Amino acid sequence: MKVAYLAILLSILMTFQFNSAESQAWQKQSNILSLGLGVSQYAHIDNYYYLNTNDSRSWYSPLTGQLNLQVEFGIHKYIGFGFTTGFGAGIDQSPHDYPREINMPIGLISNFHFYQLLADKAKKNIQADKLDIYTGVNLGTGLAAAYYTNTTRIMPLAFGGFHAGARYYITHKVGFNVEMGWGKSIVNAGVSFKL
Repeated sequence: MKVAYLAILLSILMTFQFNSAESQAWQKQSNILSLGLGVSQYAHIDNYYYLNTNDSRSWYSPLTGQLNLQVEFGIHKYIGFGFTTGFGAGIDQSPHDYPREINMPIGLISNFHFYQLLADKAKKNIQADKLDIYTGVNLGTGLAAAYYTNTTRIMPLAFGGFHAGARYYITHKVGFNVEMGWGKSIVNAGVSFKL
């Protein structure tokens, strides 16, 4: 199985042309696909959990592991807009006794690539051809399937917040990324591809 994953990754990497040079890691015409693993905490709306625990609230926010897919399109020299989706799963978390669940979020993102602005104003080389540092906002919804001890429920989830991230390109088309924030993920790390 590991060999199959490695073969798929190598096939993706070989489809990119590594000989084209770009002056900055983020540009207006940038189109970025990012794949990552992380931890998220989405707000769930579910009366069942709190009706059975004598709590007056009808929402909860369990931590879940997430496989994330994010696509960002350049709409300005320093601004990108795109979407995010993924698949997540969580287990019981004592002492809160949250249910086990699987979820599928989908949402919108917008990022301001301020490191590219700094690079444009700098009088010296600050590695802006390899490094992209940004901050942004995210907003979205999705569905979660919660598995309680005696029932399974499908419920909506919601998220929104701010994040900050960085991408470092090891080639002109492939790099590593990391994001931290609130909303679509607490922490996320993975690989980015320029399309």
